[in-house]
Amino acid sequence: MYGWAGKILSIDLTERKISLLETGDYSTLFLGGVGIGEKIYWDRATPGIDAFHPANPLILMTGPLAATPAPSASRLVACGKSPCIYPETFVTASLGGFFAAELKRAGYDGIVIQGKADSPVIQGKADSPVYISIHDSRVEIKDAASLWGLTNSATRKIIQGELGGTPRILSIGPGGENRTRIAIILTDVGSAGSMGFGSVMGSKNLKAVAVKGSGNIQAADPERITGIRKRFQAMTGEGYYHLFGTPITLPGTEVVKKVHCHGCPQGCWRTLQRSASGEEGIRKCQIGIFYSPWDKKLHGKPTEASFRATTLANDYSLCVMELVFLLFWLDKCYAQGILSEKDMELPFSQAGSIEFFEAFVRKICLREGFGAVLAEGTLRASEIVGKESREITRNLLTQTGRAVAYGPKVFSSSALIYATEPRPSITELHEVCEPLTKWALWYKTKGEKSYVSTDVLRKIGEKFWGSEKSVDFSTYEGKALTAVKIQNRQFAKESLILCDFAWPVYDDASREDHVGDPTLESQLLSAVIGKEIDEQELNDIAERIFTFYRAILLREGRKGREDDCLPEFFFVERDELIADVFGMHNPELFLPGAGDEIISRKGKAVDRMKFEEMKDEYYGLRGWDPQTGIPRIETLKKLGLGDIVRDL
Repeated sequence: MYGWAGKILSIDLTERKISLLETGDYSTLFLGGVGIGEKIYWDRATPGIDAFHPANPLILMTGPLAATPAPSASRLVACGKSPCIYPETFVTASLGGFFAAELKRAGYDGIVIQGKADSPVIQGKADSPVYISIHDSRVEIKDAASLWGLTNSATRKIIQGELGGTPRILSIGPGGENRTRIAIILTDVGSAGSMGFGSVMGSKNLKAVAVKGSGNIQAADPERITGIRKRFQAMTGEGYYHLFGTPITLPGTEVVKKVHCHGCPQGCWRTLQRSASGEEGIRKCQIGIFYSPWDKKLHGKPTEASFRATTLANDYSLCVMELVFLLFWLDKCYAQGILSEKDMELPFSQAGSIEFFEAFVRKICLREGFGAVLAEGTLRASEIVGKESREITRNLLTQTGRAVAYGPKVFSSSALIYATEPRPSITELHEVCEPLTKWALWYKTKGEKSYVSTDVLRKIGEKFWGSEKSVDFSTYEGKALTAVKIQNRQFAKESLILCDFAWPVYDDASREDHVGDPTLESQLLSAVIGKEIDEQELNDIAERIFTFYRAILLREGRKGREDDCLPEFFFVERDELIADVFGMHNPELFLPGAGDEIISRKGKAVDRMKFEEMKDEYYGLRGWDPQTGIPRIETLKKLGLGDIVRDL
């Protein structure tokens, strides 16, 4: 099997049983990554059990491009029921670094983990944490009692010393061990998988997974891949991650070096940075300076606290995006007198200091006092505290607890993405914002900082999103088709698995018309697996994967159209907090309209009637029943999903 190792590890921690699945049983219909993860979850998960139940499968999948010369493609996806989303449901998270390529070189395309290491097997302990060691065909479940309670950095150092060489490691810190709902899985080069999957590992008493591989993954046509790789590099001269110049740093910090994930030809903002005191840490985007608003408020300027906070959160396995909104919520609760320092058991007047942040992290990770409330995540914490605090989150987050960025009040095509996906669909939202951010820079600088003019943007919209109407933001026309095309492309991307910061290539720095090529992904897949798959065929596979995702959500209790809704504040005209790159570079929220018209979406709202009309059109395009939002039986059969009809 070109592009594949051919086997998927299946590990039952309760029984200490290790078996193998055949990748080929899944890859034809479901491609890889998210697609195969969905199918395994459908087959293995028991509807109704919670995210921390031992039977809840944690699925770690690579794609067909990992460990090949395909550019920016060696990623890992975590799949399973998330304790972070409200209510708990199936979601995915993507991780960069080197683990995925190393796993395939060891002979495995993925790992399915079920059960809990609580049998009195290891050292006679009734509740013994473990870690999984994979070295080619040798797979062991090892004692991790001495690692329990340690941070990620300490854990990695000990495992590396124990195994020797340079194993690639996924691990959790105390936040995951104690089942906070917001814990991450940390991998190398500072990459993290969110959605509470670190807590799912902790619920299984699984501290880490370490892998060393000595094999190679064969690609069918390496020369063709080299040609695509060269074209990719030429096209991305104005790639998304090059828009804003040098990597994001804090005052007093310096970039030591760029840090690439496996197989990335050019890198992104991911860099190793050093603070004034000499502390080092890997940073990527603006979330790496998430603590600076409180730091600046307390000290008047960013201090070492902003740098150290990110390192501390990663080391203890807490998602910094979740911490941002916990802090925003606490800030408002404190200002409005809903919560006092005594209630919080934290010196919130000192928020911004490293001492406050250390206490904040410790209470959450240990579920100590009020920390047990914070460990539930912002939305659940606000429900525990009560009505007034819940009103804050109702005006801040979606109904599933998601943060809002590149939202539908600005980008109307995002409305259907927010409505139909409970997970944080950042890859879809990046597809919306990237070309439009480049357009905004072109408009604001009169073409000095970007070549994506209105004319170029319309051609991109026609080629990638189905019509020129997709980029006319004076109308809701064409936006349902845009949403379908974006979701399909991104589910294909998360199944291949390609880096969100590099793919797709919407614009082309090497061509005079600057319009990108939506066929590159299918060309790359064809060159790797040795079977020609064109853009339409890849889209058809993606349609199957996305519809299967819908089926999983329905089986887990989603009500179809009734739940395809938006938070009420999306329909309210008011200015919103600018919290994304598009708004930072374009605070008036200018967008192209019809002809030469430029409109502003600042303070605007989603039109409720137009939103419902878009849903009708969207369901029609997907072959779903417009009254219920449930896929029609003939649609499922057409997509090769006829065997799930009975279960639905």
